[in-house]
Amino acid sequence: MQSRPFSPRAFWLVLAVVFGLACAPGASPAAQPAPAAKPPAGAAAPTTQAAPGAPTQPAALEPLTAAQVSITGNYLPFAYVADKKGFYAQNGLELELIVTDSSNKVVQAVTGGSADLVWTAPDAAILAIEQGAPLAIVAGGQNAIPYSLIVQPSIKSFADLRGKTLGTSSLTSGATVIIRKMMGANGLRDNDYDIVPAGGTAERYAAIRSGAVDGGLLLQPEDYMIMAEGFPRLAYATDYVPKYQWITMVVNKNWARDNEDKLVRALRAIDEAYRWVYDPRNRDEAIALITETTKAPEAIARSTYELYVDQLKIWPTAGEVDDVALRAVIELMGELGQLSAPLPEPSRYIDPSYLRKAQAGS
Repeated sequence: MQSRPFSPRAFWLVLAVVFGLACAPGASPAAQPAPAAKPPAGAAAPTTQAAPGAPTQPAALEPLTAAQVSITGNYLPFAYVADKKGFYAQNGLELELIVTDSSNKVVQAVTGGSADLVWTAPDAAILAIEQGAPLAIVAGGQNAIPYSLIVQPSIKSFADLRGKTLGTSSLTSGATVIIRKMMGANGLRDNDYDIVPAGGTAERYAAIRSGAVDGGLLLQPEDYMIMAEGFPRLAYATDYVPKYQWITMVVNKNWARDNEDKLVRALRAIDEAYRWVYDPRNRDEAIALITETTKAPEAIARSTYELYVDQLKIWPTAGEVDDVALRAVIELMGELGQLSAPLPEPSRYIDPSYLRKAQAGS
């Protein structure tokens, strides 16, 4: 996997596309050579046909550009396992990963064409779709929220958060929706506290640790790491929203139409990665991958894996979108005034056809 930052030039380009400032239609990505057919599971990457006696050379892998927010353990199957275990390569693909600091930027990347696909909170994609962006959710990524509400050591209860400032990725992100749900359930109204944009999990970790904000939602391993330094966990998000579609795989419908084979192969690789993660024989190796990618100590990586796999089962078993979990997102967006009644059905935002084709060919 090659990782690269989200460039300022790409950001302004895609921002113009999203808000209608660019009038020229986007060009389709240049055609790529068709990769070799997928070999059987566990086989080496495909090779080109060589003349008798000549050494064979591996076939060139087709780049697959994806974007996500932060490097955290919850991206394990589709960003790390599918890459490190060779599932993308077996399907003729090489992952190129963009890591940015907000779900809005991730959605802008896929809308503008600087990413082929993205893994993002569905509310950001839904808002973009409602504003006319040609996007579709093509697979699920995470059906529960393993967020911890981490606060300063002086804060002992939700009541202590009155008048305080909480950090979030963006004011329209799923993290903000969840914070408001948690605070409301504990008697705090929206004007009883402040929410400010503070970036992704890594940036929020730094903001809490430095005292720039009084608390925020953190994923793993950052929550375990900061708790070891004396910052308490006030609650889990799942205590308040047990079923919530937290990550979805989103594509530009125009790109998907022109690159159907590439998208199906990507989904097939991800489907294999989900099965690998849930296979108990791969437990220790999965924990090692969390350690490698997040740089967390082994004990924290193990706790992260146990939370995700043993306790919450946060990932789908075959890439499916959880209808109940996505409906919970839509209902919360309605509560926040982001969607108007009558609330739309989840099917408005989902195109399951590519996942079906991937699974039919597995």
